[in-house]
Amino acid sequence: MVWDATGIVLFVVWLLLPPAYTVVLGRKYVRQAREAAEEAVNAAQEATWTRADVQDALDDLERRHGPQDDVPIPLPTARTADTQELPAIRSPVSVGKHRLDESRLAGGVTA
Repeated sequence: MVWDATGIVLFVVWLLLPPAYTVVLGRKYVRQAREAAEEAVNAAQEATWTRADVQDALDDLERRHGPQDDVPIPLPTARTADTQELPAIRSPVSVGKHRLDESRLAGGVTA
């Protein structure tokens, strides 16, 4: 007969190996995803606690020193001591001769 014991075993392994491989890899990836989600939740919780601590510290500071709304904030003006003057732009020296250079139109534009 064509099907001997070795052929049947190889056929069964060929049938069972892909689903077993998929199950093993699936479990691995599910475990990694669960661990990553737990880390993300823990980090978010830590950030929430830290934010609450900072807010409490700011509230305590405001109660001790009062609101700081009356403190003048210096705003920059248009001219300050560090304002620099830009050099004036000079018109370029003409490189070539254009056919309209000597026309009345060119004389009116440059005048």
